[in-house]
Amino acid sequence: MENLNTDVEMHYAELIVKVGKVTFGEESRKRMTNSSLKRIENSNIIQAICALLNSGGGVIKAEIDDETYSYQCHGLGQDLETSFQKLLPSGSQKYLDYMQYGHNLLIFSSCFSQADITGPQRPWQKANIQTEARCVTSRVPRARPKLKLHPQKALNRYIQEEEDMKMSALEFFERDKLIYKEKLNFTESTHVEFKRFTTKKVVPRVKEMLPHYVSAFANTQGGYLIFGVDDKSKEVFGCRSEKVNPELLKKEIENCIEKLPTFHFCCEKPKVKFTTKILNVYHKDVLFGYVCVVQVEPFCCIVFAEAPDSWIMRDNSVTRLTAEQWVVMMLDIQSAPPSLATDCSAHRISSTSSALRSPAYPMKVMEFKGVLQQRLFPETIQFKPESLCKKLFSDHKELEELMKTQMCPCSQGIVIFSRSWADDVGLSKEQNVLCDALLIAINSPLVLYTVLIEPNWIEGYEYARNTARRLKQKLQSVSGYTGKMCIIPRVIHLASRQCRPGEVLVHYPQSYRLSNVDEMENLLQAFVVISLCSRSLLSDQLGCEFFSLLVEEQSKLLSKSLQETRELFIHCLPGTRKTALAMKIMEEVKNLFHCKPKEILYVCESVTLRDIVIQKTTFHAVTQKTFMQGEFPKIKHIVMDETENFCSKYGDWYLKARRITHPEVKVVGSEDLHHGILWIFLDPFQVHHADDNGLPPPSAQFPRKTITDGIHCALEIANVMKEEMKMIKANPPSSMSLDTLALFQEASYEEAMFAQALPGVFETKTNLTIEQIANYVVERCHSLFQCGYRTKDVAILCKRVEDTGRYKLALSTAIKDHGATEVLFSHAIDVGGNHIILDSIQQFSGLERNIVFGISSDCSQSEKFHKLCFASRAIKHLYLLYEKRATF
Repeated sequence: MENLNTDVEMHYAELIVKVGKVTFGEESRKRMTNSSLKRIENSNIIQAICALLNSGGGVIKAEIDDETYSYQCHGLGQDLETSFQKLLPSGSQKYLDYMQYGHNLLIFSSCFSQADITGPQRPWQKANIQTEARCVTSRVPRARPKLKLHPQKALNRYIQEEEDMKMSALEFFERDKLIYKEKLNFTESTHVEFKRFTTKKVVPRVKEMLPHYVSAFANTQGGYLIFGVDDKSKEVFGCRSEKVNPELLKKEIENCIEKLPTFHFCCEKPKVKFTTKILNVYHKDVLFGYVCVVQVEPFCCIVFAEAPDSWIMRDNSVTRLTAEQWVVMMLDIQSAPPSLATDCSAHRISSTSSALRSPAYPMKVMEFKGVLQQRLFPETIQFKPESLCKKLFSDHKELEELMKTQMCPCSQGIVIFSRSWADDVGLSKEQNVLCDALLIAINSPLVLYTVLIEPNWIEGYEYARNTARRLKQKLQSVSGYTGKMCIIPRVIHLASRQCRPGEVLVHYPQSYRLSNVDEMENLLQAFVVISLCSRSLLSDQLGCEFFSLLVEEQSKLLSKSLQETRELFIHCLPGTRKTALAMKIMEEVKNLFHCKPKEILYVCESVTLRDIVIQKTTFHAVTQKTFMQGEFPKIKHIVMDETENFCSKYGDWYLKARRITHPEVKVVGSEDLHHGILWIFLDPFQVHHADDNGLPPPSAQFPRKTITDGIHCALEIANVMKEEMKMIKANPPSSMSLDTLALFQEASYEEAMFAQALPGVFETKTNLTIEQIANYVVERCHSLFQCGYRTKDVAILCKRVEDTGRYKLALSTAIKDHGATEVLFSHAIDVGGNHIILDSIQQFSGLERNIVFGISSDCSQSEKFHKLCFASRAIKHLYLLYEKRATF
């Protein structure tokens, strides 16, 4: 409605709809003499509530007409309360709160809950989708074959069914003339409706009834709407000839039906098919009048009787949805719904607006949100992320004390800092903002503190309010949170202990506070979801936890095969974290077979990886070379990693491993032959040399399992690996078998990407000098460190071992030129330490870090494999940098 617009003057971080002056109070509304005004006031409020429920919630501002009114004493008014209950059959108190604020009554609306759709009454917006002549429901009919009728078929007098009446109606439709007061041999049914002309205004009456019955017939199996027959006596009366122009009536019917709103699931998008026929009615062989018959054919998709009685906030005003918009919203709630049932007695409400659609987020996020929330939720007030807080409090000594002052008297909760919450939720970052901090605490509403650098920045509060509103929208639309929630913006400055002078404090009903631990945890789970689906420091930290949970889950599934499958080849695609998986499997072996750690042997190709496994576990770990040179009499189980890069020149390692785990003689003291675990992990897409690796031929690698759906990195990085594997599959090296190429299936890989991958960063820079590469790395790292990232998050990997020395020198020079604090570099062996890793890509085999800079000094034929290697070692950030002599 044009007169229902938003109020930009109020300081709530909400959609605020003004409905003008309204009479409130039980007795006052009863005394209203202007019944039209009373209906308009009621309708305006209902439309505003409906729009806000569909748009993520908000506030309705109604100016109180009576200066003596008191909400506590006089209430709302019975007609308003009745309308609210019809609008929300599950209980208006679940969604609506009321607060008198001076001479205004504020109605607070929360976001509609999808859970309420499952009840017997479905409280979404009214959409006039008729499916039967006497029943209004909502359904999404599928395309159906047309029924073939056979008029010549004789009706069996003993067996009568619905189809018989439809056939009789068809015979009636094909007649040329009728006799006045003749009685028809069929009655009304699902496919037949009689209407008698009982008014002088024939055309308006026909146009009034057409939409309901045409949509009803079209949405089922077609039917006949017959004007001029009495529905009780079934006698033909018609309309007197002097009262109607037959051609004009046919034209009006055609225009009316063609204007009916429709929604198509099909590509053809046909119109509603119908035929109008005027039958002459004779009385004593003289033309008396006419009967009008409208034959409606079944429609392929949906026909509406009128635009839905459904509202939404759009362009700062309450706007009625079109039929197409309404269906799209309904399908967002219920994917491929069997029906769209409605109750014709009330307005219907969908859960989200077109601006607040259920998002695309990795499905696994919802599965693990509870576990991740438990790791986030503290017993006392804590500041997170710790690394960013440490940086901020170090640079601004007074900030920590200022924030602690703001937290009082909250005792349990969390304060989540960000360099810019606006940037995190998709708004523009402001240079005048030092940081934002979101308070989530028990017995408190959510509060977003914006700390300004320049205290006189006049747009500070508007920035904070817009950020708070967008953050609330994200919590609702991305995570599906539907509890009552507000985010109150506060603007503060380091030099001040209070809110900025002139700032107006806003008030919410008590129900908008988090009252207990359960409410806190539900909201924090929603917060985990939106954090994981954004790009920020907290997102990266939670993302690493999330990927660890995925690896743990994968290992549990894989370990189910340990008992019955003692020997197994596990083929893994890049990015599936096969080394982490192999380490988890060794733990499962130890627990399942109750063996000592030193009875389990880990074998790999890389010395660095061997040393890291020794650091992280208690298992025996050796390289392939050492394995072939030594004896291992106490070993019962072997897990082998990186076998795609083993070398047969040291001997038949596979045969030796089988003899250890499956000896041909009995162990002393045992009556049975020992059968231990021999599990062999390999990534056939990351072969670094052309020598024979000693693996059995692919056809002999059985039993075998493939791990192709474990995407444990950012979506952008996973996409790099997907494109590289596509190129390899399209132009494979001669050494790569068809079995290996078949491992990668683009469709299933993409499905796994969208189920597990999180947002991240991928950038490529080409044709750079070594100095330009060093400057780029230093500047990017400085920016990341300002946001709270740590040196332990970063790995700088060179394609060739010999390049690490000259890049270390170039990076040290660039750090001095930028006046940055001296940074220490470590080798891959120190991947668990606190320093930046600077090493070759081969030395970093089987490892990963959150942020990876991949540096290539050339672009040989094998570059696609190294690009794949770079990507497989990054979790959330990947930057590929190429020197000038590289060509593309």
